[in-house]
Amino acid sequence: MQSLSRCLGNIHHDPALVAQVADWRHQGRLSEATVDERDARKGRLRLMTDKGREYGLVLARGTALTSGDIFSLDGEEGGVLIALSRQELMMLTFRPDLSMEDRIRWAVRVGHVLGNQHWPVAIVDEHICTPVTIDRAVMETVLKTHHVTDYCTIHYEQRAWPSEDGHHVWTTHHS
Repeated sequence: MQSLSRCLGNIHHDPALVAQVADWRHQGRLSEATVDERDARKGRLRLMTDKGREYGLVLARGTALTSGDIFSLDGEEGGVLIALSRQELMMLTFRPDLSMEDRIRWAVRVGHVLGNQHWPVAIVDEHICTPVTIDRAVMETVLKTHHVTDYCTIHYEQRAWPSEDGHHVWTTHHS
């Protein structure tokens, strides 16, 4: 299995790289691999490309994959383009009739409940998000047990995990 470790950059931030990727695609020298977003922070991954080739991806410590990253192939012309798959997120939204005092009290309570389950948490605008990592019914039962559903509505979205440099985002990751 060939390893990939040299990231050339990201096609969403480098116009010259967009042209190179288009050229590789036209020449049949571009492979594409989809990575589960939850694996984007892992230092070592096994990738299977759209062309059926298997690669071992090695990332530098503290690095995370993002959609659009392109890795060079050692010893040959071409590259591997990374796409991150979106994940299902449980979105909690406080009832609109709650006072600011109740919202703050319940935000702390929700953070405590989710943290005790070791579920990652992000706050985006007025929503509290956590990935759906187990059966929805089990997650909802945990929230009902702690009366969270008395103060929050729940809906689900397929979306990217909020980035830490995004607007109004706070995240914590427990492994």
